[in-house]
Amino acid sequence: MDAPTQPDPALRANCLKRRREALRERMREQGFDAIVAFGSGAHSFLASNFVWWLTGFKQMGPFAALVLPAEGEPLLVITPQWDRARAAERSSMAVEAVAPDAFAAAFQSAVRSRGLEGARLAVAGVGNQPRALTQSLARTLAAAASADALVSDLARIRDEWSLTCVRRAVDIAERGYERLLGMAQAGMREYEAAAELEIYMRELGAEDNFQLMSASQHNRSVHQPTNRILLRGDVLLAEITPAVEGEFIQICRTIVFGAPSAVQQEKFDMLDGALRAGLAAARPGVPVADVVAAINAPIEAAGYGEFTRAPYMRTRGHSMALGSMDPEIATDAGHVLCKDMVFVMHPNQYIPETGYMMCGEPVIIADQGARPLTSRMGTLDSIAC
Repeated sequence: MDAPTQPDPALRANCLKRRREALRERMREQGFDAIVAFGSGAHSFLASNFVWWLTGFKQMGPFAALVLPAEGEPLLVITPQWDRARAAERSSMAVEAVAPDAFAAAFQSAVRSRGLEGARLAVAGVGNQPRALTQSLARTLAAAASADALVSDLARIRDEWSLTCVRRAVDIAERGYERLLGMAQAGMREYEAAAELEIYMRELGAEDNFQLMSASQHNRSVHQPTNRILLRGDVLLAEITPAVEGEFIQICRTIVFGAPSAVQQEKFDMLDGALRAGLAAARPGVPVADVVAAINAPIEAAGYGEFTRAPYMRTRGHSMALGSMDPEIATDAGHVLCKDMVFVMHPNQYIPETGYMMCGEPVIIADQGARPLTSRMGTLDSIAC
C-alpha cells in the first residue's frame, strides 16, 4: 500500500507566513492594533479553527490563543504545558504553555506585556470557547470587535498549502471508497464495514474522519453506522469525510447490494444530472442561490419539487475549511462564489420510489465552473451478492 505523498513543509511555512501578513494588512486597513484568535483541541468540520489555520499547530489541549499584533512578533498561548516544544516547532513563533486553569491569566498577561491593554483589539473564534473562559476574559475583550469575517474571508480562498492538503485528503477518500467496494459484503454489520474503512484511511494518513454509513431497503436518510446486518437488495449510503492537516473533504456515494434496478439507476442518473447542472452554474461571481436553483431544476422537472425543500432538504453543499465555513450552498445563505473556493456539492435526495440516495463531490471554483477534485465522479455502484 503506497501512502499519498507528504505535503512539503517549506510550502506550509511560506503559506502560513503569507496568511498572517495578509491578515495584518487587513487589520491595519480597519484600524486594529492586534487580532486575537482562539482555538481548541475540539476539532470539527462544522466549525473553523482560526489558531490552527494561522499557525499550523493542531492543538491537543482545551485552550489556545494567538496574539497577532499589527507590528511586532506574534505569541501563541496554549495548553497543556508539556506540548510547548511541538507548538514552537510547528508554529515557528514564541509559545507560552500553561496548565488549563492558568490559561486566562496567561492570556491576559500576554496582552498586557505587549502593550495591548486598552488598544483597538479584534477577536476571532471566541464564540467557540467555553462560557467559563469567555466570562473570565470579558473585561479584557469587552471593547474588542469581531474578526471572524476578517479571517474567514481570507481563508475561504484556498492557498497552495490548503489545496495540497485538500488534494491529499481527496486521494485518501477515493482510495478508502475503493477499499469499501472490495471489502463490504452481505452478512457484515454496518459498523464492521465502517471500522475497516476508518482503519484503512488512517493508515493512509487521514488524521480524522467524519463518517456516516448506513443501509436499508428504503433509506429515509443517512446516519452513523449501527449493528444492522447488510442484506441483498440494500442500498448502502456512505458519506466519507477524511481530513489532512485539519482540511476536511467529503465524497458522497451510493452502493446497491446486488444488481441495481432500472428505477434505481434512473433516479440516480437524475441526481447525477442535477450535480452536473450545479457544476456548470458554479462560476466566480455567481450567488449560491443560483447554484441551488440549477441543482434543483432537473429534480423539480421530474416531479419531486416538494422534496427539494425543508423538511426534506436543507443544503446542496457546504465548506469544511479549517479557516472558513463559507460558502454554504443554500438558498438563504447569501454567499457569492469566488475563484478557488473549495466545498462539497451534493444533491443528496430522498426519492419516494427508491429512498434516499447520495451523489456528491468535493469541487473547486474555476472560471469555467466548478471542477470536481476527485479522479472520477461517483456512480451507482454495486456489490455482487
